[in-house]
Amino acid sequence: MIPQENIWKSNYSTRKVQMIRLIIVFIFITSFSFSQTKTFSGVVSDDMGKPLESANVIAVPIAKEASLKFAIADNKGRYKLELEIKLQYQITISYIGYIDEVFVLEAGSEIISHDFKLKPSGESLKEIVIKHDFKPVVVKKDTLVFNVNSFANGNERKMKEILEKLPGVEVDKKGTITVQGKKVTKMLVEGKSFFGGASKLAVENIPADALDKIEVIDHFNEVGFMKQVSDSDDLAMNVKLKEGKKKFIFGDLQAGIEAGAGDNGFYLAHATLFYYTPKTNISFIGDLNNIGKSTFTFDDLMRFGGGTSSFLSGRKSLANLDSFRNDNADVVQNKSQFSAFNFSHDFSSKISISGFGILSKNITASRIDNNVEYLNNSSIDYENKIRKADNTAVLGIGNLKIDYSPTNREKWYYNGQYQANNNDLNSILNSVTNLGSNIFETINKADNSSLKQYIEWHKNYNEHHTTTFVVNQLYDKITPQTNWFTDEPFLSGLIPLTEDKKYHVNQVKKSEVNTIDAIFKHYWVINNSNHLYTNIGNNYEKSYFKTAEKQILTDGSVNDFDTAGFGNNIQYKLNDTYVGLEYKFRIGKWINKPGLYLHWYQLNTVEQNGENVISKTLFQPQWNSDYEFNKSETLSFNYKLANQFPTVNQLADRYTMEFYNAVYKGNALLENEKYHAATLRYSKMNSYAGIIWNGFLNYSKKVKVIRNEIRLDGINQFSTPILTDNPETNIGFTGYVSKRIYRFNLKLNANLSWFEYSQILNDITTNNQRNNQNIGLTFKTAFKKWPDLSIGYNKGFSEFSGLTKSKYETDSVIAAFEITFLKNWTYKMDYESLKNTNNERQSNFYDLANTSLFYQKKNKPLGFELSVNNLFDVKKKNSYSFSDYMISQQAIYILPRAIMFTLSYKL
Repeated sequence: MIPQENIWKSNYSTRKVQMIRLIIVFIFITSFSFSQTKTFSGVVSDDMGKPLESANVIAVPIAKEASLKFAIADNKGRYKLELEIKLQYQITISYIGYIDEVFVLEAGSEIISHDFKLKPSGESLKEIVIKHDFKPVVVKKDTLVFNVNSFANGNERKMKEILEKLPGVEVDKKGTITVQGKKVTKMLVEGKSFFGGASKLAVENIPADALDKIEVIDHFNEVGFMKQVSDSDDLAMNVKLKEGKKKFIFGDLQAGIEAGAGDNGFYLAHATLFYYTPKTNISFIGDLNNIGKSTFTFDDLMRFGGGTSSFLSGRKSLANLDSFRNDNADVVQNKSQFSAFNFSHDFSSKISISGFGILSKNITASRIDNNVEYLNNSSIDYENKIRKADNTAVLGIGNLKIDYSPTNREKWYYNGQYQANNNDLNSILNSVTNLGSNIFETINKADNSSLKQYIEWHKNYNEHHTTTFVVNQLYDKITPQTNWFTDEPFLSGLIPLTEDKKYHVNQVKKSEVNTIDAIFKHYWVINNSNHLYTNIGNNYEKSYFKTAEKQILTDGSVNDFDTAGFGNNIQYKLNDTYVGLEYKFRIGKWINKPGLYLHWYQLNTVEQNGENVISKTLFQPQWNSDYEFNKSETLSFNYKLANQFPTVNQLADRYTMEFYNAVYKGNALLENEKYHAATLRYSKMNSYAGIIWNGFLNYSKKVKVIRNEIRLDGINQFSTPILTDNPETNIGFTGYVSKRIYRFNLKLNANLSWFEYSQILNDITTNNQRNNQNIGLTFKTAFKKWPDLSIGYNKGFSEFSGLTKSKYETDSVIAAFEITFLKNWTYKMDYESLKNTNNERQSNFYDLANTSLFYQKKNKPLGFELSVNNLFDVKKKNSYSFSDYMISQQAIYILPRAIMFTLSYKL
């Protein structure tokens, strides 16, 4: 009899071969169309011969049904168009401050180049009336404007599908948007914040047919007169709606149920409603599903959970919101309920109010199998674990923002946010080692709440002087309670268990954090090339951290662990008063901003063993540098020396349980970490060559390091933090090169990291290295009349080197296909294949696919879709991982195949 695993491997290989064959056939067929086009190029300059960078080149075909072509002149004034040979084109060149020039290219003409020389219009920029409003892309200093109609084919359903067709714009599966390699951090609709700036809520819910233009604004600042001096690194995306979508309610409704012979009871219901007028904007999103679809990303969630001023962004919320992030099909059950409401209203030209409310509930069931091989362990060779868990997570957020502008030179903001979330987790873990087995049941309940608010004031006195004052307040309260149940003794030698028939350990934690931060900034613009910025600020944190563990015996009596060194009760105060001076100067195209800050730190902790006070005065220099080669090529560098003080739980010097096999003890004598951090970013977009370059290099080196010292005995772990002078070095690089070749795009991307550090394990200090490299190649079609096809291959290498060496490799193939046929039918399919190979050349793998068929007549409200998630009905995902002392093979069980029939109605 043939083993089931071999049959599965055979099916896996067969499916992959079939998909590759289909792709090759498609490429072969579409390549014939090259003979029907020709390249038309030239140079755009002024009448003195100076190249006009970013001039718009638009070729409008005389034939009504043909699509226009466009290009943007590069820094040398060069442009290139791919034109149909048999069509007549009217080619128009436009540039602000110059008179448009038109050239007519006759059908069948043998002319392949033409240079344009534009004459100044003699008008000021404010008086220019651009005759050709329909420009596919307009490039300004910090702004890119995309005209949606130039890229859409009319069959797109959501904003995400539009963005994926814009040059230099990428949207990943999590809804994160990047433009020329830089992540969008703020999402706006008609200039108003959309759900706190959330990207996934926008890209997956705003209808594609409502979009008119997409504006990408670098160095974004909500306060117009602050843009010159704030040096914001935010990248905003502003959605401009079509006129027909204003003053009307628009959106869509969806409802889906399981189709076919499935009995899993899958369902989907989704509603989006939008109302926009010049003064009032209202949005509602509602979603119910049990197919693993999440409505927002972890980045969105962190933005919701932020509630702090961008001028004081160093605070991190303590609330654990992991249960709400990202699509989650890596479970055996997932029920999601979500609703969100967003509004803004302008009461007058001086005052407006905006806000959002979110309510979410996730119910999940999961199973994860782990086969663990322990290294440097004298008693345990392996541990096989099966963990099954049920989790219910509820989240509520309310946010209100008031915007007041007494004059066009003064701005006030108030923002208040309340957040509450509850997590109930029940899990059963079956642990089997070469010494025996044990079953642990864990019940965890956590009620968390937070209140965050800030006030901002900005004042522009004249062209030379501007001030900012900000106060930020935050209160976090977290109260998790955990119960462990088992039939056998555990954590022997680490917790003081009393012999009993069954073992029940209860733990209660309570954490309260209250912070008040304030900063005053003065911006002095000496002249266009020299600025001087003064900063005075104070950050204050007061925290309480309590833990208590006890054993509850079967006879009802209690064994309190307090007498064995458990139970923390610590009061923590950290104050940071600082002054800083920044000098910004320009030398030609090179902008520099060195800065020097003086910090007075005072850390005070009080716990059972006494009081500890640390006072330090520290200098922290920094340097920012930007060089603009031209409008589409930039290089930026940032450096800072920083100090990070330990958190309250790191200083709590009594024992506390972390997991069924782990105990942690803080260290009251810890002091600050010190580290150097630097980043280098390069970006270039050359429309003439059809090439985009993006690279981001980061470097950090800690010279004073807080790292956990670990003692491993069997599966039991004891860890405590220590401060060492052993340096840690972390280097990372992320980048890609994208090249347009005829009607295709070819993209090479790389993600590389090197991490070197010291680790103390069982009293042995080792120098460890972790290296990860991932290199990928992606091929995509880039022609509106063709089906959308992309296929990519990624190769990954991960290696750990210490007392032992471990490594594994990954091979992944990702493909996506979309075609519209018979005008109203759209077929989509996406495919992912992943193979993992370990030290011994053993491999595990899986492949996943989703497909759908959608029908909707153009300009008709009703549509329907038949979709299949997890087409191959894969049961689990396999992977390898390693740490300083173990190698693990993991299997995550996932949702089964879901066949859905969905009706949609567009308002």
